[in-house]
Amino acid sequence: MTRVHVITGGPTYAHDFTGSEGTGTALATMIAEAGHDVLCTDDVEAGLLASGDADVVVINALRWRMLADRYRPWRDEWAYSPSAEARRAIFEFVRTGGGLIASHTAVICFDDWHEWGDLLGGSWVWEVSSHPAPQPVAARLSASHHPVLQGVSALELVDEVYGDLRIGDDVTVLATAQRYEGDDDQPVVWTHSLGAGRVVVDGFGHDAASLQSPEHRRLLLNAVAWCAHHREPVAS
Repeated sequence: MTRVHVITGGPTYAHDFTGSEGTGTALATMIAEAGHDVLCTDDVEAGLLASGDADVVVINALRWRMLADRYRPWRDEWAYSPSAEARRAIFEFVRTGGGLIASHTAVICFDDWHEWGDLLGGSWVWEVSSHPAPQPVAARLSASHHPVLQGVSALELVDEVYGDLRIGDDVTVLATAQRYEGDDDQPVVWTHSLGAGRVVVDGFGHDAASLQSPEHRRLLLNAVAWCAHHREPVAS
């Protein structure tokens, strides 16, 4: 049985993570219903430190330093920077063969840790990246042969499209979408690798309805299966 840790949580002014209709709750429920052993936590620091106890870690959180004045009302409660130990734990987990799924706002997390973007193969760039409000989206599948897209014939949902992210040259883009008419195609789902580990970044997932749409659900469960390969020691 695959051990999956879902790390979730963040300010609720824009996203519901842990409520009955929250995205973290929805992810943990669907993964458990697929037969996996799931642990869900909103303690991001503890979750990162415990990465080594899982086969796959799913990060569905929105935690960063919140330095801009517009985030002042939430800063005392939600501002966060992972400790050196937590950074090392998740990095080594992936490097030695662990699977990592970054869901939606995960690309915005840990704004003072540049290597987080290197681990994911892409990240949010403050004052550059953007997204419109949730809207009907028809993503373009660009690598339909990939196991993560097995059985996914289309990806149509109501969601946000993140754009102008920092994307590495070594990612495999599985799907693209446009933020608005005439926009460049923006990578919204991709895979990346580090050492023996596998990473899937899913830019969709603003709410539970998006996650539970049949094609999106299939993609996410495929991602868990693809990421859950055996961890092997990697030379330092």
